[in-house]
Amino acid sequence: MSGSSRSKLESALRECGLHAEILAEDLDEHGEPAYSAASIEALTRPRLRLLDQMAYRFTKLQATLGEQVLPMLLDLAEEPLALDAPFAQKLQRLERIGIIPSAEQWRELRIARNTIAHEYPDAPELKAAALNQFVRSAADLLQFWEHVADQARQLG
Repeated sequence: MSGSSRSKLESALRECGLHAEILAEDLDEHGEPAYSAASIEALTRPRLRLLDQMAYRFTKLQATLGEQVLPMLLDLAEEPLALDAPFAQKLQRLERIGIIPSAEQWRELRIARNTIAHEYPDAPELKAAALNQFVRSAADLLQFWEHVADQARQLG
């Protein structure tokens, strides 16, 4: 990996670290998920802002990992694939060499991210379930990130 590529990787890792740090603080502030149809109707503006920020940091962390960090770690591990290789193939290779804990977990995190993007205005039960799953998934994403960050440190 060239010096320029290594610099880009370090920058992307710092960006992920910032998103993860803020997301972790938000999770601490949020507490355990316990949304119900009734509590959805009573969400306060501060809670909505917190959820919005969590969704933003979740999305940014996952995007930076998937679009920048993971492909660069494949290169650093000398496991590159063709530029046009499907992302699923890259995930399988990343799992095989231990850089990510699970390709399936990544897919589940993507589903959680897509689910939280929907508002469910006429279905408070669905919105409650989506929010509960999203908060649990945010904690999972932080663990995923920690694993990747540890692997990046080991690769040098």
